[in-house]
Amino acid sequence: MRALIEFQQVCKYYHMGDTTVVAADHISFQVYKGEFVAIVGQSGSGKSTCMNIIGCLDVPSDGTYLLDGRDVGQMNKNELAEIRNELLGFIFQQYNLLPKLNLLENVEVPLMYAGVSKKERRERAKVALEMVGLAEKWRHKPNELSGGQQQRVSIARALVGEPSVILADEPTGALDSRTGREVLGILQELHAAGHTVVLITHDNSIAVQAQRIIRLEDGHVIYDGPSDAPEAVVTPNTAGRFGGVPS
Repeated sequence: MRALIEFQQVCKYYHMGDTTVVAADHISFQVYKGEFVAIVGQSGSGKSTCMNIIGCLDVPSDGTYLLDGRDVGQMNKNELAEIRNELLGFIFQQYNLLPKLNLLENVEVPLMYAGVSKKERRERAKVALEMVGLAEKWRHKPNELSGGQQQRVSIARALVGEPSVILADEPTGALDSRTGREVLGILQELHAAGHTVVLITHDNSIAVQAQRIIRLEDGHVIYDGPSDAPEAVVTPNTAGRFGGVPS
């Protein structure tokens, strides 16, 4: 079975004056259809770099990134935008909703870029809002909703294009713990329904809600395996950072 997401020895370098910063150092992993994977690490670990590459917002400096079998590193900006709109649904920490549009119109936005007819856009947006329990509020503006409800709208917007991958970047970061658990519950429901979910987080307690964890440190993968394995929570390199007892 072909991987939906495949990193083959991916490196990313940033040049700052005479200094070269290695943000990703020969990272390799695969994500398959129907998986729920958390990429976890602290600031500087390389997780944001991986998120940008997975999301076709950036390309590797070296190595290969394949999205549904296609080599993203060989694409120009227009091709990157096209594959991003076709295959990826984004959920961001800050929701990124447009304040002057109602909920239905916000959810329709990706379909407008995809050239979908107005009638079909409306129908699909209503279905997506119904999936997150907000069908009755479609006329409301974002500022009339709670933070948790706004994040539900952003999940509906991610779903409306029927993407191959849902990419969630710190989706609970702006929410209180109870509302954050509700949003994670929706992601778990989407996974149970067959969606592929990739969750980017610095929070180990959130990462373990996924099926599988890829843990990064200093641009390297230091763990890739089931989230319920003991070593998924505390490793020798991370014990002092993730709530374990420092060695």
